[in-house]
Amino acid sequence: MRTISLQVSRVGAYIITSLFILLSLTLAGPGLRADMIAEPLEKERQLADLYQSKIMAFWNEHGERRDFFGVGGVHIAAMAFPHRMAKEGIVVSSGYGESFIKYREVVYDLWQAGYQVYILDHRGQGLSERLIKPSKMQQTEPAVVKRIHDLGYVENFGDFVDDLKTFVEREAKPANERLFLLAHSMGGAIASLYLERFSTDFAAAALSAPMHQPDLSPIPNNACWLLRLGSRASYVWGRGPYVSREFDADRDLTGSRIRYEILKRGELDRHPQAQLGGPSFKWAHEGCLASARSVRDAGLIAVDVLLFQADDDRVVKAYGQQKFCVTMNAARLGSCQLRVIAGARHELLLEKDVYRDRVIDETLAFFKQRGRRQQPSKMSEQHTRSGDRVWQFRCGCPCSPFRLR
Repeated sequence: MRTISLQVSRVGAYIITSLFILLSLTLAGPGLRADMIAEPLEKERQLADLYQSKIMAFWNEHGERRDFFGVGGVHIAAMAFPHRMAKEGIVVSSGYGESFIKYREVVYDLWQAGYQVYILDHRGQGLSERLIKPSKMQQTEPAVVKRIHDLGYVENFGDFVDDLKTFVEREAKPANERLFLLAHSMGGAIASLYLERFSTDFAAAALSAPMHQPDLSPIPNNACWLLRLGSRASYVWGRGPYVSREFDADRDLTGSRIRYEILKRGELDRHPQAQLGGPSFKWAHEGCLASARSVRDAGLIAVDVLLFQADDDRVVKAYGQQKFCVTMNAARLGSCQLRVIAGARHELLLEKDVYRDRVIDETLAFFKQRGRRQQPSKMSEQHTRSGDRVWQFRCGCPCSPFRLR
């Protein structure tokens, strides 16, 4: 009797599993082929082998450099990952000090999920052109050259937004029926300002620990003016050029040793031209003002946003992210969803599997759901009092910045 019951249970389990797979394929849509079905996300314990056997091979086969010139003729390094079966794309806006080489695993996962992927190195960092350069005399001193090269600097935070707009118009829009935006930290502030001006470019956005309120310690919150006291092109207090160091479980912005060693330290050690140290006073001041502006004008965003907040964030403060969502939802109820990732640190996309998998899974589910919805109605171009362009519906529907990564 027990044998019969066991066999019946196994048959039942087989039937249920088969029905679940059939239902999943049906919901995915008739145009989805077997080679587009996302394989299960790989785990940390497999990353070392996966990185060499699959991720790097994928990068070399499918990655295409799409460099361009941004505001003021600055050379911007960028990449695209075309997908022959995909009609939707994801644009990635990375954080301070980051390069697309740090996002190899993220790009791999997004592409495997059936999206074309686009990512750029923001001006003054990664493989893009530096804005402060050594003089002819300084070029003979390697230590001075490195100190200047590694300085985080931007003349105007709005230049980040304009560069991203150029990239979207040149590369992402022409090749896709619909676009989504994934952004992290500083890239989240850039993405927020972008959406406040050009919401119709994207169907939805996911923000990973966005820099809506940098931790200015020991400077009081919102005291951006204090950052004007230092020399514009000098490192902020206590910061300097990039230094390679071992993983520190208590200090680092991710709890994943393997991802830190392979994707962060490993890639930057192999690509010294992508290394960036601490920000300048000018960058910190611009970032402080831009973060406040991104929260103040959040109500202008006309697409839905999924915001991931790292519970153990040591770089940006939770209050700014919460206020961002409150401001969005006051203008359009339910437009911003806040997810607190308990126990996670700032670098959610490089975190341990238990945190990272949730962020990736929920982001892809969010994009898939929003992709089925009808695109927003036509927008009318208006201007703010400052002259910046914004986009609104014609209908009335309602850590320290010195350590940013």
